This record gives sequence, C-alpha cells and structure tokens, in this order.
Amino acid sequence: MRLLQVIFAFGLCLMVSGCGAKHGDRPAVHAVHGKLLVAGEPAVNAEVVLYPVGGREKPLMRPHAAVQSDGSFHLTTFATRDGAPVGDFALTVTWPGPRIKGQGEDEPGPDRLQHRYANPKKPAASVHVGTETTELATIDLKPVEEKPGRAAGPTPNIEP
Repeated sequence: MRLLQVIFAFGLCLMVSGCGAKHGDRPAVHAVHGKLLVAGEPAVNAEVVLYPVGGREKPLMRPHAAVQSDGSFHLTTFATRDGAPVGDFALTVTWPGPRIKGQGEDEPGPDRLQHRYANPKKPAASVHVGTETTELATIDLKPVEEKPGRAAGPTPNIEP
C-alpha cells in the first residue's frame, strides 16, 4: 500500500512539472502601470493596448489594460496585472462611449476618440518596457473635436 502511495505521488509530481513546461516559451513580463488622461481628465474605461514594434514578438501577445477612475492602468499580458515583456511598443487607445439605443448589451458604444489613437501605425504613444520599467510617463491625449464647417451628423440615441 505504501509503495502505491509513493508511485502515485511521484506520478503526480511528473504531471505537474509537465503541465508547467508548456508555458516555458512565454517571455518574462514585468509589472508596468501608467496614467492616461484626455485633456487633463482621466479617460475612465478607455482601453490601452500595446503592439510590439518590429514584429519580434508573438502577434497575439498584446499587453492591455482598462483605465481606472483616477486615470491609472496596470498592464496585463498573460494574467491580470502581470505586466508586459521587455521591448518597444506602439500604444493605442480606444475610449468607448455610452451604448447607442438598440445596440447589443455586449457591444461598446462608439469610440469617443473617433479611432484617432487606435492605429498601431499611428499610435497615441511609443513606449519602451525594460527590466527596470515599472511606470510609464503620463499620457495626456488631445480630445477629438469636430472640424469647423463640417456637420456633426445625426445625434445618436444614447441609452441612459
């Protein structure tokens, strides 16, 4: 009976160590936080996404974060708030507004920034994450304004 317990424990240890090995190809990440403002005010619920520059990272590995009520954000790559890998990144921002009436519950409202900062080829900011990086410089974006002489279009029916 004792021999069976030892064999079972040994087998369990092998299984556990084998499960961890499949994540061994993940790059190390470092806790990174920052602050995002629009015209000096926190962009609450804005989405920040980092795109690797130079194509050396896995294409689906994009550190991201949601902006909190004080404008702060904490990057997530693999697990909540674990940070970002070392490298250079294009930082993009989208800031969903209120949902339009009749829109699905899971659908965000239109981007308050009108996709001005959503393209990684024309990012809101370029950032570098190093092994010692913990805090990014505060990012203060300009709000999107209607161009003079241009009709703003119909006013969307916003849900309360």
